Amino acid sequence: MAASSVKCLVQGLIKGHRIMLFSKSYCPFCLMAKSVLQDVGANPVKVLEIEERSDEQEIQDVLLDLTGVRTVPSVFIDQDYLGGGSDLQRMMEEGHLQKLLREKGLLNAGNESSADR
Repeated sequence: MAASSVKCLVQGLIKGHRIMLFSKSYCPFCLMAKSVLQDVGANPVKVLEIEERSDEQEIQDVLLDLTGVRTVPSVFIDQDYLGGGSDLQRMMEEGHLQKLLREKGLLNAGNESSADR
């Protein structure tokens, strides 16, 4: 796929999904990011497992251009780059992730505990 097509794909996914996660299914930090999003009740989450695509390297090149980081996971919420698995874990532990998701209306009903507030 041409570089401009891959850039359009990545940007379209980020714009088209309120929570977008670029991932590799075998990556421990990607698994961490998915687990954190699930644990806090983030919804809806779109995940693209890039290792399943022939344009995997090009997708990572586009992510580098957009974020300054080529590695996955790359997590975007409402088109804002939040970081990777360790970043999400830290945000969850500090309560910032839950607050952000709550403010944006991206939490499943019933997933807000008093510890999240």
